Amino acid sequence: MYPKREIFPRSPLVYVTAEVALAYEPAINKIEVRDLFASAIRSRLPVLSQDVAVSLPSPESSDDSPPETLPTLRAFNRERTSSALLKATSLTFETVTYQDFDAFSSCVAEASRALAECAPQALVERAGIRFVNELRHPQHSAEDNPSWDKWVAPELLASAHLLPSGHAAGAMGTTLYHLEGDDWVALRWGDVVGTSIVDRDVPLRRTEAPKGRFFALDIDSSWEPPEPTPLDPDALMSCLHRLRPPAGELFQAAITEDAREYFRGDKS
Repeated sequence: MYPKREIFPRSPLVYVTAEVALAYEPAINKIEVRDLFASAIRSRLPVLSQDVAVSLPSPESSDDSPPETLPTLRAFNRERTSSALLKATSLTFETVTYQDFDAFSSCVAEASRALAECAPQALVERAGIRFVNELRHPQHSAEDNPSWDKWVAPELLASAHLLPSGHAAGAMGTTLYHLEGDDWVALRWGDVVGTSIVDRDVPLRRTEAPKGRFFALDIDSSWEPPEPTPLDPDALMSCLHRLRPPAGELFQAAITEDAREYFRGDKS
C-alpha cells in the first residue's frame, strides 16, 4: 500500500505496460518456440499475429549496414485492447483497459510462465511497469489554454511562475528516483498539446481523444540487476509487486485534492 491509494471511476490512466528486457535470446527466433508460447497463452490472448521488429544496431556494425529485423509474435485479446509481444530481446504486456493490478499482473504472470517454458535459458536485463496518465481539463475546449494549478501539485508547476511578465506556454521535465538496491522509478511530466503521448505504433484499440492540451504523468518503475539474471516467473512477479507502490505514490503526490474529487466523480 501507499499513501492516498484509491481506484478512480474517472481515472486519467490511458495505458499500462510491463516489459521484461532480455539479453538476446536466439531460441525465440525459432517459429516452433514462438508457436509454443502462443499455445501457452492462447486461452487468455487468442488472436495471434506475426511480424518483424527492427533491432538496434550493434556497436560493431558499420554505418552502411542494413538494419536487422527480428521475428515477433503478438497475441491479443478479442477486443484488441490488451496484448503480449514476444521477440528475442523482450517480452511486453500492454493494455489500454487497465482495471486493477491483480487482473493485470495475472496476465503478465501467465505470459512470463509461457516464456520460461518455451525459452528456459532466457536472461533478464531489466523489468519494469509503466503507467501513463493524461489529465484533461473538463471545462476547457481544445482551443483553450487551461491552468493546471487546481489539478497538478505545485511542486511540478513551480517553474511556470518564475517569470511574472510572461505566460508559460508549455513545460516538461523528468526526475529519476533511486529506490533500494537495483530499483528505480522515473517520473516524466509535461503540459502537452496533442492527442496522446502513447506511441501511435501501439496496435491496440483505444478511444481517440480530441487534439488539445493535457497534462501527462508518465511513471516508469523498474528493476535493473547488475548482470543478466535467469528468468524466474515467481521472482519477476514479486519484483512487479514491489515496483508498483512507488509508482502509485508518485501519481498521488503529483495531483491535487481537486483532481481527486473529479476523478472520483464528485465534481463535473
